[in-house]
Amino acid sequence: MEDVTRTWFPECVEVVRQLWEYLDGRARPESVASIEDHMAQCRGCRAIAEAETELLRSLSKLRGQHSDPQRLREDVLKVLEAAGLGEAPEP
Repeated sequence: MEDVTRTWFPECVEVVRQLWEYLDGRARPESVASIEDHMAQCRGCRAIAEAETELLRSLSKLRGQHSDPQRLREDVLKVLEAAGLGEAPEP
């Protein structure tokens, strides 16, 4: 993921807050337009959306490859670590 170190503007915080609903196709139409307009102008938010989209793709691919929940969990943790998101705590 590219370095998006920068100042967070209120619009960015709102876009990132709504990003999962947007990526899942559950965002309201007016929110979709607002998010897309913002990301067209904001390289940082666009990079976050691209990274989260890639994460969703990877997780979806893993889910289709496993019937063992423990093995799936281990593989998901590997994907998260590879994305630079660190290791999740044990349940």
